[in-house]
Amino acid sequence: MKKFVMVDSHTLAGTDFSPELNLLSENGIECVLAECKTESEIIEAVKDADGIGLNYSPITRNVISHMEKCKVIVRYGIGYDVVDVEAATEKGIAVCNLPDYCVDEVATHAMALILDTSRKTTLFDKSVRRGIWDSEYGYKMRRLSELTLGLIGFGNTARKLSHYAKAFDMNIIVNDPYAPQGVFDKYGVKGVNIDELFKDADIISIHIPLNDDTKHFINKETISKMKDGVIIINTARGPIIKIDDLLDALDSGKIRAAGLDVVENEPITDPSSRVLNYENLVITPHAAYNSVEASINQHTMVAETAVQVLNGKMPHNVVNRKQLLNN
Repeated sequence: MKKFVMVDSHTLAGTDFSPELNLLSENGIECVLAECKTESEIIEAVKDADGIGLNYSPITRNVISHMEKCKVIVRYGIGYDVVDVEAATEKGIAVCNLPDYCVDEVATHAMALILDTSRKTTLFDKSVRRGIWDSEYGYKMRRLSELTLGLIGFGNTARKLSHYAKAFDMNIIVNDPYAPQGVFDKYGVKGVNIDELFKDADIISIHIPLNDDTKHFINKETISKMKDGVIIINTARGPIIKIDDLLDALDSGKIRAAGLDVVENEPITDPSSRVLNYENLVITPHAAYNSVEASINQHTMVAETAVQVLNGKMPHNVVNRKQLLNN
């Protein structure tokens, strides 16, 4: 019997793994729910696995080197920066993600952060609870229909967000060098270069993957190119923003406010952390993906992906498809 190992099931505590257990079993694949917390534990768990799943545990070159017969690695999410894709490709292992399992949720969360930071709902709530009843408290608010939303990246989530933002009559500009012009036309947005986006956007929402090129993409230099009083939204990956540079810009007023579902060093557990000192910074605990429906889709898609690859197929969500086909 083939074996599929979910290496860090404890990081999805409280979720229902029955979709994997049932679907994999129906296809003659044993599903093991491991709780690996160290690299050595991961190596021991996956050495004889035909496929593995992971949430946050790094699947390094060293881990991959110990995989004796693995054919597929599935990330329980959209980003796959925790997997050494190059090392996996060298061993002929398909690396897969879930590019569309929580598109609605993340786009909704980004829109919620746009509304929150624009209308100061969290800021007002906190001030009222401190006995401050003042509709002018904090920074000035702007009418959304007069603002330009800049989307960095225009994949599935950003496209859904553009649909939501249009309901508020926002002007939308996009930077994505990999997206064809026809996609911009289809969604009624304007494609621009990144410097134009920085110059013209009143609100910037980030929707790009984390890699060597995008780490600290938002930093002191790029922030200096932005409008004074810009609002920054990030539901992608924390390290895309150099957090100290963002906080410095909040101090100076260059950035009016920010809404972050992800931060550079997660989780934030130190109550004295600098990032917690800003009332014009709304932070949520990497929860944008979360809903009952998304969880069902997540677990089902992981199992379906593993079954397809282990049956010799190449599903649409193999991120190293081109490299594998060329080998």
